[in-house]
Amino acid sequence: MTIKNILPLAFLFSLSACNRSNLTYNKPHFDFDSLVTHQLKWLSPLGDSIKKIAVMDGKQDASAFQATEEALRHELDVFQQLDVINKPIFKKAFLISDEEDTKSNLKVRLYQFNQQSNIKSPVDFVRFYYLNDIHHLKKIESVYQEENALYFTKRNLTVEFEEKADRSMLKRYSISGVQKMILNDSVKFTISGTIF
Repeated sequence: MTIKNILPLAFLFSLSACNRSNLTYNKPHFDFDSLVTHQLKWLSPLGDSIKKIAVMDGKQDASAFQATEEALRHELDVFQQLDVINKPIFKKAFLISDEEDTKSNLKVRLYQFNQQSNIKSPVDFVRFYYLNDIHHLKKIESVYQEENALYFTKRNLTVEFEEKADRSMLKRYSISGVQKMILNDSVKFTISGTIF
């Protein structure tokens, strides 16, 4: 993967990244900031590594690096952006339902954006898979979409957990989708990481 290919994606992620440390609104749905903070606290002292594979328009790049707090924060930033569903404007815009997963013994809690709302959300849905109670998360799936005059991006997000020391610890994550920047062709990408 060349720098020329990486720059558009890096630019996109830098545009969408922001400092969320001073966001103090109530969290009526699910506290993604807290989820990421706990993962950083639990995982960074373990000395584990991250194996990461990135594919952009068919070109693949693989790397492995230590799962430091800084590296984990960078890798999980896009998942932390799902915290947007807690903004006051979206307080009543998501319909919540619980059901059994038909493919496993897990339960599923679905936050579905109400398309009848007179507002737009970058998050259409968030699906939580858990065992017995929401604190025993096994997987989160969502789609995050942004569009403005400079770019369009749609990211399918998945993060998977495994139980360790009675905690749901991050094991795998993936981001796949498409981005289109002004005056450039669409770029398809997939990023996947495994903690080992």
